[in-house]
Amino acid sequence: MKKINSLFLSALIFGGLAIGSCTKETPKEQPEVKKEDTTGGGGSGGVTFLAPTTKMKRVALLEDFTGVRCGFCPDGHVRAKAIADANPGKFIIMAVHGGSFAAPQTGWANFTSKYGASLISFAKVSGYPAGTISRTLCSELGVTPQIAGGYAMSRGSWGLAASKIFEMDAPVNIGATATFDEATRKLTIKVDLYYTAAETKENRINVALLQNGIMSRQSGAPDPNNYEQNHVLRDLVTGLWGEVITEEKKEGAKISKTFTYDVPEDYNGAVIPPGGGKVVIKDLKLVVFVAQGQNNILNAIEIAVK
Repeated sequence: MKKINSLFLSALIFGGLAIGSCTKETPKEQPEVKKEDTTGGGGSGGVTFLAPTTKMKRVALLEDFTGVRCGFCPDGHVRAKAIADANPGKFIIMAVHGGSFAAPQTGWANFTSKYGASLISFAKVSGYPAGTISRTLCSELGVTPQIAGGYAMSRGSWGLAASKIFEMDAPVNIGATATFDEATRKLTIKVDLYYTAAETKENRINVALLQNGIMSRQSGAPDPNNYEQNHVLRDLVTGLWGEVITEEKKEGAKISKTFTYDVPEDYNGAVIPPGGGKVVIKDLKLVVFVAQGQNNILNAIEIAVK
């Protein structure tokens, strides 16, 4: 994607340009931190504990609702990248292909997952591209929702909403590693959580598998027949709404989890189109986040696969 000068980026991020939207047809990784040796005391079974133990601010997670036949969606991708570039390590992008502009159609790639429809319904999306920021209500972030009482907002609001998340204290810190076994195609994800403040509400841990660098046809792109799709949600390892954390979430609590996932050869078919393409291990990323139930993401990190 071509570089854009800083003044233009600022205008994009904070909504200085007029916003267009597709009509809905139907109703950088976390900064490196010092790791703590927890031998003999909680953590990952007596090995290096992965989560930082000092108080931190939240990392914002954008769920970018997009589609290959959405003409305005490439502009959303540009805006999201600009925010991420301006806030390294503080802003994570997850591209959720869903809705009418992403539905399988002859001649187009199928990047949909079984979770898209549910996430779109939850967010209250009315047009594309749309996005949620850390699954926090728009009213709490000082931006206008697409639908009253919703989480989804237009792309011109993403930067402002993210800036509100950056100011919030994170009650939980996250550290994680992911290792792929070529012989078995098994992915092992180890996650450590450290609570810097007590949490009385239900917390859920979520692990999302994303893929970068997938070439496809894309409406609205400078070269619509040769467009690089990034941050594509391939699967949710922990299911639609994550796994409930049953351990006590008091201040100072250390919680460790291990997840395994069998990585398929492709998603929706290896050939693009009509499928979603082969899995390229070096292009995979994992996003780990903790939410209060289904909403209000408390913190997030993105890691590469080893």
